[in-house]
Amino acid sequence: MVVAGGGFSGVETVAAVNDFLRGALRSYPHLAANLIRVVLVHPGDVVLPELGPELGLYAQEKLAGRGVEIRVKTKVERISGRGVELDDGTTIEAKTVVWTAGTSPSPVLKALPCAKEHGRLVANPFLELPGFEGVWALGDCAVILDPTGMPYPPTAQHAMRQGTTVARNIVATVRGRKKKKFEYSTVGLLAAIGRRTGVANILGVNFSGFPAWFLWRSIYLGKLPRLEKKVRVAFDWTLDLLFAKDLVHFMILRSAATSTREEREPKAAATVK
Repeated sequence: MVVAGGGFSGVETVAAVNDFLRGALRSYPHLAANLIRVVLVHPGDVVLPELGPELGLYAQEKLAGRGVEIRVKTKVERISGRGVELDDGTTIEAKTVVWTAGTSPSPVLKALPCAKEHGRLVANPFLELPGFEGVWALGDCAVILDPTGMPYPPTAQHAMRQGTTVARNIVATVRGRKKKKFEYSTVGLLAAIGRRTGVANILGVNFSGFPAWFLWRSIYLGKLPRLEKKVRVAFDWTLDLLFAKDLVHFMILRSAATSTREEREPKAAATVK
């Protein structure tokens, strides 16, 4: 398996999948550890560049110790029938490839006749589209500059605050009041790297290991809607601490006769009486 992209989604994906596969070996004794190969490909000097080199190197060491191969300063050239071809001339044979290298704006935005940057809508500090009265943009689809002139990162914590600012500015516009600029500083960044281990930077202070993982889960739990959902998830996580994962193999098979009949015979139209 090859995972391309060493950001938050790439590292968390490769950590979760690697732990799942190697943990499943105990339930499938006919499989051997050498049959599993998980490779993380990242073009930068270190994974998790948003958290800095110290935490990035810590994450790499932890993942490498769990059997993950890490290729830094390497880019994916193409994916072919042979596997994943890298820019250093090597080819990694792989049946599964996961691409986590960033996000792409919705193709719907291409048809909009307004200013764009890398496919995203350029919004002013009030989150309006210049020249289009009553049109607002936020989140992954928008480019919004902070007071230093740098774009805000497309993270959930920024999008949530942008949504609140847009709602207030819409009300202010309707009532003829003064609009408010969007200004927000990142509170912190966290990533889980598997086996109850994490990395975090909160208000400029670095955390790693179990405390970072526990903080990551606590914040995630607090963001869930409804008390019922919080209780269910907290109970499930508690069981996960006490017992091994429940591995179940689902056989995704269909009857050939049933499949053929469904394809050849159109469904009867529903009649309303």
